[in-house]
Amino acid sequence: MSLLRKSLAANSSIFTPSEAATVAMIHSSSHRVLLRRSSSSSLRTATSAGLFYRRGVVFSLFNNVTHYSTSSSDDFFPSSKQRSRGPVMAAKKASGGEKQEEGKYKHTVDLPKTTFGMRANALVREPEIQKLWEDNQVFKKVVDKNDGEIFVLHDGPPYANGDLHMGHALNKILKDIINRYKILQNYKVHYVPGWDCHGLPIELKVLQSMDQEARKDLTQSKLRAKAAKFAKATVKSQMASFKRYGVWGDWDRPYLTLDPEYEAAQIEVFGQMAFQGYIYRGRKPVHWSPSSRTALAEAELEYPEGHVSKSIYAIFRLASAPPTSNGLLQEFFPDLCLAIWTTTPWTVPANAAVAVNAKLQYAVIEVQSFLGDASTSSGNKKQRLGHVLKEEKQRFLIVASDLVPTLEAKWGVKLAVKKTLLGSDLENCQ
Repeated sequence: MSLLRKSLAANSSIFTPSEAATVAMIHSSSHRVLLRRSSSSSLRTATSAGLFYRRGVVFSLFNNVTHYSTSSSDDFFPSSKQRSRGPVMAAKKASGGEKQEEGKYKHTVDLPKTTFGMRANALVREPEIQKLWEDNQVFKKVVDKNDGEIFVLHDGPPYANGDLHMGHALNKILKDIINRYKILQNYKVHYVPGWDCHGLPIELKVLQSMDQEARKDLTQSKLRAKAAKFAKATVKSQMASFKRYGVWGDWDRPYLTLDPEYEAAQIEVFGQMAFQGYIYRGRKPVHWSPSSRTALAEAELEYPEGHVSKSIYAIFRLASAPPTSNGLLQEFFPDLCLAIWTTTPWTVPANAAVAVNAKLQYAVIEVQSFLGDASTSSGNKKQRLGHVLKEEKQRFLIVASDLVPTLEAKWGVKLAVKKTLLGSDLENCQ
Protein backbone atom coordinates (compact mmCIF):
# COMPACT_ATOMS: atom_id res chain seq x y z
CA MET A 1 0.00 0.00 0.00
CA SER A 2 1.33 3.45 -0.91
CA LEU A 3 2.08 6.06 1.71
CA LEU A 4 -0.97 8.09 0.64
CA ARG A 5 -3.29 5.09 0.92
CA LYS A 6 -1.93 4.39 4.40
CA SER A 7 -2.70 7.99 5.35
CA LEU A 8 -6.22 7.66 3.97
CA ALA A 9 -6.81 4.47 5.88
CA ALA A 10 -5.52 6.04 9.08
CA ASN A 11 -7.87 9.03 8.74
CA SER A 12 -10.91 7.42 7.13
CA SER A 13 -13.01 8.20 10.19
CA ILE A 14 -13.01 11.91 9.39
CA PHE A 15 -15.24 11.39 6.32
CA THR A 16 -18.98 10.85 6.48
CA PRO A 17 -20.50 8.23 4.18
CA SER A 18 -21.87 10.91 1.86
CA GLU A 19 -18.50 12.65 1.74
CA ALA A 20 -16.66 9.43 1.03
CA ALA A 21 -18.73 9.03 -2.13
CA THR A 22 -17.24 12.25 -3.52
CA VAL A 23 -13.62 11.24 -2.98
CA ALA A 24 -11.56 10.90 -6.17
CA MET A 25 -7.97 10.06 -6.91
CA ILE A 26 -5.98 12.32 -9.19
CA HIS A 27 -2.65 11.17 -10.55
CA SER A 28 0.25 13.45 -11.32
CA SER A 29 3.68 12.64 -12.65
CA SER A 30 5.24 12.27 -9.22
CA HIS A 31 2.41 12.52 -6.65
CA ARG A 32 -0.81 10.71 -5.78
CA VAL A 33 -2.94 13.30 -4.06
CA LEU A 34 -6.33 12.99 -2.42
CA LEU A 35 -8.85 15.59 -3.67
CA ARG A 36 -12.13 16.13 -1.89
CA ARG A 37 -14.68 18.05 -3.96
CA SER A 38 -16.49 20.30 -1.52
CA SER A 39 -17.80 23.86 -1.49
CA SER A 40 -16.27 24.56 1.93
CA SER A 41 -12.60 24.82 2.87
CA SER A 42 -11.22 22.04 5.07
CA LEU A 43 -7.96 20.49 6.15
CA ARG A 44 -6.96 16.90 5.63
CA THR A 45 -3.74 15.12 6.60
CA ALA A 46 -1.56 13.85 3.82
CA THR A 47 2.07 12.82 3.51
CA SER A 48 2.85 14.54 0.25
CA ALA A 49 4.19 17.97 -0.65
CA GLY A 50 3.23 20.30 -3.43
CA LEU A 51 0.54 22.69 -4.69
CA PHE A 52 -1.97 21.60 -7.33
CA TYR A 53 -4.87 23.31 -9.08
CA ARG A 54 -7.71 21.63 -10.90
CA ARG A 55 -10.92 23.06 -12.36
CA GLY A 56 -11.36 25.93 -9.94
CA VAL A 57 -10.37 23.92 -6.85
CA VAL A 58 -7.27 24.89 -4.91
CA PHE A 59 -5.38 22.01 -3.32
CA SER A 60 -2.37 22.90 -1.13
CA LEU A 61 0.18 20.68 0.58
CA PHE A 62 2.44 22.36 3.12
CA ASN A 63 4.31 20.90 6.11
CA ASN A 64 2.44 17.61 5.83
CA VAL A 65 -0.89 19.50 5.92
CA THR A 66 -3.29 19.46 3.01
CA HIS A 67 -5.52 22.50 2.49
CA TYR A 68 -7.88 22.99 -0.40
CA SER A 69 -10.71 25.31 -1.23
CA THR A 70 -12.80 26.30 -4.21
CA SER A 71 -11.49 29.08 -6.42
CA SER A 72 -13.47 32.09 -7.54
CA SER A 73 -13.00 31.31 -11.24
CA ASP A 74 -12.61 28.39 -13.59
CA ASP A 75 -9.14 29.44 -14.63
CA PHE A 76 -6.43 26.88 -14.33
CA PHE A 77 -4.43 29.08 -11.94
CA PRO A 78 -6.05 30.73 -8.90
CA SER A 79 -5.68 34.37 -7.90
CA SER A 80 -2.38 35.67 -6.52
CA LYS A 81 -4.02 36.16 -3.12
CA GLN A 82 -5.01 32.49 -2.92
CA ARG A 83 -1.70 31.34 -4.32
CA SER A 84 0.35 33.29 -1.76
CA ARG A 85 -1.77 32.91 1.38
CA GLY A 86 -3.10 29.37 1.05
CA PRO A 87 -0.08 27.46 2.40
CA VAL A 88 0.57 30.01 5.13
CA MET A 89 -3.01 29.95 6.39
CA ALA A 90 -2.97 26.18 6.34
CA ALA A 91 0.15 26.11 8.48
CA LYS A 92 -1.36 28.57 10.98
CA LYS A 93 -4.54 26.53 11.32
CA ALA A 94 -2.62 23.30 11.73
CA SER A 95 -0.47 24.75 14.49
CA GLY A 96 -3.45 26.14 16.39
CA GLY A 97 -1.91 29.62 16.51
CA GLU A 98 1.25 28.41 18.25
CA LYS A 99 4.58 29.91 17.26
CA GLN A 100 6.40 27.80 14.70
CA GLU A 101 9.80 26.38 15.47
CA GLU A 102 12.61 28.65 14.29
CA GLY A 103 14.41 27.57 11.14
CA LYS A 104 17.30 25.17 11.47
CA TYR A 105 19.59 27.29 9.37
CA LYS A 106 18.82 30.70 10.77
CA HIS A 107 22.09 30.84 12.67
CA THR A 108 24.04 30.18 9.48
CA VAL A 109 22.76 33.37 7.75
CA ASP A 110 25.20 36.18 8.45
CA LEU A 111 23.01 39.33 8.45
CA PRO A 112 23.84 42.63 10.20
CA LYS A 113 21.91 43.33 13.38
CA THR A 114 20.70 46.82 14.32
CA THR A 115 18.29 48.48 16.72
CA PHE A 116 17.40 51.04 14.04
CA GLY A 117 13.75 50.73 13.07
CA MET A 118 13.05 49.16 9.71
CA ARG A 119 10.04 51.45 9.22
CA ALA A 120 9.86 55.24 9.40
CA ASN A 121 6.72 55.28 11.57
CA ALA A 122 6.59 59.03 10.94
CA LEU A 123 3.30 59.49 12.76
CA VAL A 124 5.04 58.66 16.03
CA ARG A 125 8.65 59.58 15.34
CA GLU A 126 8.14 63.08 13.93
CA PRO A 127 6.43 64.51 17.05
CA GLU A 128 9.14 62.91 19.19
CA ILE A 129 11.90 64.54 17.14
CA GLN A 130 10.16 67.92 17.14
CA LYS A 131 9.68 67.74 20.92
CA LEU A 132 13.38 66.97 21.22
CA TRP A 133 14.15 70.10 19.20
CA GLU A 134 11.89 72.21 21.40
CA ASP A 135 13.03 70.81 24.75
CA ASN A 136 16.72 71.19 23.88
CA GLN A 137 16.34 74.54 22.05
CA VAL A 138 18.16 73.10 19.05
CA PHE A 139 17.51 76.11 16.79
CA LYS A 140 18.93 78.57 19.33
CA LYS A 141 21.98 76.41 20.06
CA VAL A 142 22.78 75.88 16.38
CA VAL A 143 22.50 79.61 15.66
CA ASP A 144 24.59 80.56 18.71
CA LYS A 145 27.27 78.11 17.60
CA ASN A 146 27.67 79.83 14.22
CA ASP A 147 30.07 82.78 14.18
CA GLY A 148 29.31 84.21 10.74
CA GLU A 149 27.32 87.28 9.72
CA ILE A 150 23.75 87.88 10.86
CA PHE A 151 21.07 86.78 8.39
CA VAL A 152 17.57 88.15 9.02
CA LEU A 153 14.55 86.79 7.18
CA HIS A 154 11.62 89.13 7.74
CA ASP A 155 8.47 87.05 8.02
CA GLY A 156 5.47 88.57 6.28
CA PRO A 157 2.79 87.72 8.83
CA PRO A 158 -0.24 85.59 7.93
CA TYR A 159 -3.72 86.66 9.01
CA ALA A 160 -4.88 85.11 12.28
CA ASN A 161 -8.32 84.42 10.89
CA GLY A 162 -8.57 80.64 10.48
CA ASP A 163 -6.86 77.32 9.90
CA LEU A 164 -3.79 76.97 7.69
CA HIS A 165 -3.96 75.96 4.04
CA MET A 166 -1.47 74.93 1.35
CA GLY A 167 -0.44 78.54 0.76
CA HIS A 168 0.73 78.84 4.37
CA ALA A 169 2.62 75.54 4.11
CA LEU A 170 4.39 76.60 0.91
CA ASN A 171 5.32 79.97 2.39
CA LYS A 172 6.71 78.72 5.70
CA ILE A 173 8.48 75.63 4.32
CA LEU A 174 10.30 77.66 1.64
CA LYS A 175 11.42 80.14 4.30
CA ASP A 176 12.59 77.26 6.49
CA ILE A 177 14.64 75.85 3.60
CA ILE A 178 16.36 79.23 3.18
CA ASN A 179 17.06 79.52 6.91
CA ARG A 180 18.53 76.03 7.18
CA TYR A 181 20.69 76.65 4.12
CA LYS A 182 22.04 79.82 5.71
CA ILE A 183 22.68 77.96 8.97
CA LEU A 184 24.78 75.44 7.05
CA GLN A 185 26.74 78.41 5.64
CA ASN A 186 27.65 79.48 9.20
CA TYR A 187 25.27 82.47 9.32
CA LYS A 188 23.62 83.61 12.52
CA VAL A 189 20.03 83.23 11.37
CA HIS A 190 17.47 85.53 12.98
CA TYR A 191 13.92 84.38 12.19
CA VAL A 192 11.01 85.68 14.28
CA PRO A 193 7.57 84.50 13.09
CA GLY A 194 4.65 86.87 13.38
CA TRP A 195 0.90 87.28 12.87
CA ASP A 196 -1.29 90.08 11.56
CA CYS A 197 -4.05 90.35 14.16
CA HIS A 198 -5.87 93.41 12.79
CA GLY A 199 -8.13 93.94 9.84
CA LEU A 200 -11.46 93.17 8.29
CA PRO A 201 -10.93 89.40 7.70
CA ILE A 202 -10.73 88.74 11.44
CA GLU A 203 -13.74 90.93 12.20
CA LEU A 204 -15.77 89.16 9.50
CA LYS A 205 -14.92 85.80 11.07
CA VAL A 206 -16.22 87.06 14.40
CA LEU A 207 -19.41 88.39 12.83
CA GLN A 208 -20.01 85.09 11.03
CA SER A 209 -19.95 83.29 14.37
CA MET A 210 -22.73 85.52 15.77
CA ASP A 211 -26.43 85.46 15.01
CA GLN A 212 -28.33 88.47 13.73
CA GLU A 213 -29.81 89.30 17.13
CA ALA A 214 -26.41 89.39 18.84
CA ARG A 215 -25.01 91.74 16.20
CA LYS A 216 -27.58 94.43 16.98
CA ASP A 217 -26.10 95.15 20.43
CA LEU A 218 -22.49 94.86 19.22
CA THR A 219 -20.52 98.07 19.75
CA GLN A 220 -17.14 98.84 18.18
CA SER A 221 -15.29 98.20 21.43
CA LYS A 222 -17.04 94.85 21.94
CA LEU A 223 -16.28 93.82 18.37
CA ARG A 224 -12.60 94.66 18.81
CA ALA A 225 -12.44 92.70 22.07
CA LYS A 226 -14.03 89.66 20.42
CA ALA A 227 -11.70 90.01 17.42
CA ALA A 228 -8.64 90.13 19.72
CA LYS A 229 -9.78 87.00 21.57
CA PHE A 230 -10.40 85.18 18.29
CA ALA A 231 -7.01 86.25 16.90
CA LYS A 232 -5.09 85.02 19.96
CA ALA A 233 -6.78 81.61 19.79
CA THR A 234 -6.00 81.37 16.08
CA VAL A 235 -2.34 82.30 16.64
CA LYS A 236 -2.01 79.44 19.12
CA SER A 237 -3.57 76.98 16.67
CA GLN A 238 -1.50 78.13 13.69
CA MET A 239 1.72 78.10 15.71
CA ALA A 240 1.15 74.45 16.65
CA SER A 241 0.62 73.61 12.98
CA PHE A 242 3.77 75.45 11.89
CA LYS A 243 5.79 73.56 14.49
CA ARG A 244 4.27 70.33 13.18
CA TYR A 245 5.55 71.30 9.73
CA GLY A 246 9.04 71.15 11.25
CA VAL A 247 9.73 74.87 10.79
CA TRP A 248 12.56 76.30 12.91
CA GLY A 249 12.13 79.75 14.42
CA ASP A 250 11.98 81.80 17.61
CA TRP A 251 8.54 80.46 18.56
CA ASP A 252 8.88 81.62 22.17
CA ARG A 253 8.98 85.29 21.11
CA PRO A 254 6.72 85.81 18.08
CA TYR A 255 5.47 89.26 17.19
CA LEU A 256 1.74 89.97 17.19
CA THR A 257 0.38 93.21 15.77
CA LEU A 258 -2.11 93.46 18.64
CA ASP A 259 0.58 93.54 21.33
CA PRO A 260 0.72 97.00 23.00
CA GLU A 261 4.49 97.13 22.46
CA TYR A 262 4.05 96.53 18.74
CA GLU A 263 1.27 99.12 18.45
CA ALA A 264 3.41 101.70 20.27
CA ALA A 265 6.31 101.02 17.89
CA GLN A 266 3.96 101.46 14.93
CA ILE A 267 2.81 104.86 16.19
CA GLU A 268 6.42 105.92 16.71
CA VAL A 269 7.40 104.97 13.15
CA PHE A 270 4.28 106.65 11.77
CA GLY A 271 5.19 109.85 13.62
CA GLN A 272 8.70 109.83 12.19
CA MET A 273 7.29 109.40 8.67
CA ALA A 274 4.84 112.27 9.23
CA PHE A 275 7.57 114.63 10.47
CA GLN A 276 9.63 113.84 7.37
CA GLY A 277 6.71 114.61 5.04
CA TYR A 278 5.93 111.10 3.86
CA ILE A 279 2.35 111.10 5.16
CA TYR A 280 -0.32 113.04 3.28
CA ARG A 281 -4.06 112.92 2.71
CA GLY A 282 -5.18 112.02 -0.79
CA ARG A 283 -7.71 110.07 -2.79
CA LYS A 284 -7.50 106.70 -4.46
CA PRO A 285 -10.08 104.29 -5.87
CA VAL A 286 -11.27 101.50 -3.58
CA HIS A 287 -13.14 98.52 -4.99
CA TRP A 288 -16.32 97.95 -3.01
CA SER A 289 -18.63 94.92 -2.96
CA PRO A 290 -22.26 95.92 -2.33
CA SER A 291 -23.28 92.30 -1.65
CA SER A 292 -20.68 91.56 1.04
CA ARG A 293 -20.41 95.22 2.14
CA THR A 294 -16.63 95.17 2.19
CA ALA A 295 -13.67 96.56 0.27
CA LEU A 296 -12.07 94.24 -2.28
CA ALA A 297 -8.45 93.74 -3.22
CA GLU A 298 -7.36 93.87 -6.86
CA ALA A 299 -6.90 90.08 -6.84
CA GLU A 300 -10.52 89.58 -5.77
CA LEU A 301 -11.96 91.28 -8.85
CA GLU A 302 -13.32 89.03 -11.56
CA TYR A 303 -14.38 90.42 -14.93
CA PRO A 304 -16.54 88.21 -17.18
CA GLU A 305 -14.60 87.48 -20.36
CA GLY A 306 -17.57 87.94 -22.71
CA HIS A 307 -18.77 91.24 -21.24
CA VAL A 308 -18.53 94.33 -23.46
CA SER A 309 -18.98 97.67 -21.68
CA LYS A 310 -20.79 100.56 -23.31
CA SER A 311 -18.59 103.62 -23.69
CA ILE A 312 -19.99 107.10 -23.07
CA TYR A 313 -19.09 110.74 -23.58
CA ALA A 314 -19.72 113.05 -20.66
CA ILE A 315 -19.10 116.72 -19.84
CA PHE A 316 -18.08 118.37 -16.56
CA ARG A 317 -18.82 122.07 -16.03
CA LEU A 318 -15.91 124.22 -14.84
CA ALA A 319 -16.63 126.56 -11.92
CA SER A 320 -13.44 128.62 -12.06
CA ALA A 321 -10.17 128.90 -13.96
CA PRO A 322 -6.80 128.46 -12.24
CA PRO A 323 -4.45 131.44 -11.79
CA THR A 324 -1.95 129.72 -14.09
CA SER A 325 -4.27 130.18 -17.10
CA ASN A 326 -3.62 133.96 -17.10
CA GLY A 327 -7.20 134.76 -18.07
CA LEU A 328 -7.17 132.57 -21.20
CA LEU A 329 -10.46 130.90 -20.27
CA GLN A 330 -12.29 133.72 -18.56
CA GLU A 331 -14.36 134.73 -21.60
CA PHE A 332 -15.92 131.26 -21.88
CA PHE A 333 -17.39 131.14 -18.40
CA PRO A 334 -19.94 130.11 -17.15
CA ASP A 335 -20.57 127.76 -20.11
CA LEU A 336 -17.11 126.14 -20.22
CA CYS A 337 -16.99 122.34 -19.78
CA LEU A 338 -14.47 119.51 -19.97
CA ALA A 339 -15.44 116.60 -22.26
CA ILE A 340 -14.39 113.06 -21.36
CA TRP A 341 -14.84 109.59 -22.85
CA THR A 342 -14.85 106.40 -20.74
CA THR A 343 -15.47 102.68 -21.11
CA THR A 344 -16.40 102.34 -17.44
CA PRO A 345 -19.51 104.50 -17.09
CA TRP A 346 -20.40 103.00 -13.71
CA THR A 347 -17.42 104.83 -12.18
CA VAL A 348 -18.61 108.31 -13.20
CA PRO A 349 -20.69 108.99 -10.04
CA ALA A 350 -17.59 108.44 -7.92
CA ASN A 351 -15.21 110.49 -10.09
CA ALA A 352 -13.51 113.28 -8.18
CA ALA A 353 -11.23 114.75 -10.88
CA VAL A 354 -10.45 114.81 -14.60
CA ALA A 355 -6.88 114.08 -15.68
CA VAL A 356 -5.06 116.14 -18.35
CA ASN A 357 -1.63 115.81 -19.91
CA ALA A 358 0.47 118.85 -19.03
CA LYS A 359 2.38 118.70 -22.37
CA LEU A 360 -0.60 117.97 -24.63
CA GLN A 361 -2.38 120.70 -26.63
CA TYR A 362 -6.08 121.21 -25.91
CA ALA A 363 -8.70 123.25 -27.74
CA VAL A 364 -11.75 125.21 -26.63
CA ILE A 365 -14.45 124.35 -29.18
CA GLU A 366 -17.94 125.67 -29.88
CA VAL A 367 -20.84 123.73 -31.36
CA GLN A 368 -21.93 125.73 -34.43
CA SER A 369 -24.41 123.51 -36.27
CA PHE A 370 -26.11 120.14 -36.04
CA LEU A 371 -25.43 117.69 -38.90
CA GLY A 372 -28.55 115.58 -38.36
CA ASP A 373 -28.06 111.85 -38.94
CA ALA A 374 -24.48 112.25 -40.15
CA SER A 375 -23.19 111.03 -36.78
CA THR A 376 -21.16 107.79 -36.84
CA SER A 377 -21.96 107.06 -33.20
CA SER A 378 -24.13 104.04 -32.42
CA GLY A 379 -27.28 104.14 -30.30
CA ASN A 380 -30.35 106.32 -30.16
CA LYS A 381 -29.66 109.61 -31.96
CA LYS A 382 -31.53 111.58 -29.28
CA GLN A 383 -29.11 110.22 -26.70
CA ARG A 384 -26.00 111.20 -28.65
CA LEU A 385 -23.90 114.02 -27.28
CA GLY A 386 -24.28 116.03 -30.49
CA HIS A 387 -28.05 116.05 -30.15
CA VAL A 388 -27.83 117.00 -26.47
CA LEU A 389 -25.48 119.88 -27.30
CA LYS A 390 -27.87 121.13 -29.98
CA GLU A 391 -30.89 121.04 -27.70
CA GLU A 392 -29.11 122.72 -24.78
CA LYS A 393 -27.95 126.30 -24.71
CA GLN A 394 -24.58 127.20 -26.16
CA ARG A 395 -21.63 125.49 -24.50
CA PHE A 396 -17.88 125.59 -24.93
CA LEU A 397 -15.99 122.31 -24.56
CA ILE A 398 -12.34 121.59 -23.88
CA VAL A 399 -11.02 118.59 -25.85
CA ALA A 400 -7.69 117.41 -27.25
CA SER A 401 -6.85 119.43 -30.37
CA ASP A 402 -5.98 116.37 -32.46
CA LEU A 403 -9.41 114.82 -31.82
CA VAL A 404 -11.58 117.69 -33.13
CA PRO A 405 -12.18 116.15 -36.63
CA THR A 406 -12.91 112.75 -35.12
CA LEU A 407 -15.40 114.23 -32.65
CA GLU A 408 -17.21 116.09 -35.42
CA ALA A 409 -17.85 112.77 -37.19
CA LYS A 410 -18.76 110.94 -34.01
CA TRP A 411 -21.11 113.55 -32.62
CA GLY A 412 -22.64 114.70 -35.89
CA VAL A 413 -22.00 118.40 -35.23
CA LYS A 414 -19.86 121.17 -36.70
CA LEU A 415 -17.18 122.28 -34.21
CA ALA A 416 -15.28 125.55 -34.29
CA VAL A 417 -11.95 125.93 -32.46
CA LYS A 418 -12.00 129.14 -30.38
CA LYS A 419 -8.70 128.86 -28.54
CA THR A 420 -5.83 126.41 -27.91
CA LEU A 421 -3.80 125.96 -24.75
CA LEU A 422 -1.52 123.44 -23.03
CA GLY A 423 -2.67 120.95 -20.45
CA SER A 424 -0.52 122.69 -17.86
CA ASP A 425 -2.83 125.74 -18.16
CA LEU A 426 -5.74 123.57 -17.00
CA GLU A 427 -4.12 122.28 -13.84
CA ASN A 428 -6.09 122.99 -10.65
CA CYS A 429 -9.29 123.95 -12.48
CA GLN A 430 -12.41 123.55 -10.40
